[in-house]
Amino acid sequence: MNTENYHRHEGYQQGFSDEKRTSGIMSKPKKIRVRPDNTVVLTCTNCGFQKEAQAESFKDYKHAVKIKCRCQKTFMVFLEYRNRVRKKTNLRGTYINHSQKDSSGFLIIRDISVTGLSFTSLDIKNFKVDDELRVEFALDDEHRTTFRKYIIVRDVRKNSVGCEYDSSEDVVFQSPLGYYIMS
Repeated sequence: MNTENYHRHEGYQQGFSDEKRTSGIMSKPKKIRVRPDNTVVLTCTNCGFQKEAQAESFKDYKHAVKIKCRCQKTFMVFLEYRNRVRKKTNLRGTYINHSQKDSSGFLIIRDISVTGLSFTSLDIKNFKVDDELRVEFALDDEHRTTFRKYIIVRDVRKNSVGCEYDSSEDVVFQSPLGYYIMS
């Protein structure tokens, strides 16, 4: 593999070029995980050519990058910098918002990890960053394992609320939640 014709931001490493930061999406970007050593493996969706690259070279691109392969086809990638695996879900549950006079309601957990979760709710407009909630839900595992978790709202978006577990709660990979996420 020759590394002279790969373009970094304007053009120079093997096989691919990251053409420019993209704000308009031409096709749904493929999510690729940034490894602990800050590298990514780019795989052309057309010809299958693979190239390992330093994620540092994409730091100014807001994580969505348009890539041009040596086969001249372009594709989009989204760089995933998360440290923990998130599992997509559709779990129904309830919440009590202790930061807002114990208001309560229903939610649907859209993804979950050992450090947090994101959910949607009809009451999404009522949540604020740093709200402290207690959520209750059952996993869709064979035992219908029930959880009651204290969480803190970290991000409120148009369609979802991102939360992390209260740091006083001990969540480990060997717990039923850890097994569920890794399965």
